[in-house]
Amino acid sequence: MMPSKTPQKTVRQLCGATLFIFLCSFVTAASAADSFYDKLQVTDIEGNSQDLNTYKGGVVLVNFWATWCPPCIKEMPSMQRLQQQFEPDKFQIVAINMGQSATTVESFLMEQSFEFDLPVYLDDMGRAFTDMKIQGMPSSFLLDTEGNLIETIVGAREWDHPGNVEALQALIDQSE
Repeated sequence: MMPSKTPQKTVRQLCGATLFIFLCSFVTAASAADSFYDKLQVTDIEGNSQDLNTYKGGVVLVNFWATWCPPCIKEMPSMQRLQQQFEPDKFQIVAINMGQSATTVESFLMEQSFEFDLPVYLDDMGRAFTDMKIQGMPSSFLLDTEGNLIETIVGAREWDHPGNVEALQALIDQSE
């Protein structure tokens, strides 16, 4: 013969289950608010706050750079060439300048001999350096279509190298 449950034990189990469900929903909401894009507070060149969540839906390469960084400047033409090989809704490179004013960035871009028409945003306070635990310049973060981090890349690359293009195409194909 099985002992019957006491009313107090049933209430305790119900409260425990309710608390567990509540905590699980809180953890889900907290982790959703902590997405890669949500950690970034950037503005466009005109000083308007920008929500990078608009890039969800495609694979994105977020590149942190500065005008005083020679490796950053060296990789910019190859980033432009890589972007030209893909439709922006499938793949987008986003360049975020670290800690410099809009005037400095605009002047720099106008003085360059190469074309660079990728989206450029500013983190003029340089918050991403600590928030994203950036270890060096340039640093790039490859994100999937949902904005989840796939890979962190520290240092300059020849972005349009055939091996990089092939790997990126495979990633895009996999996400479709």
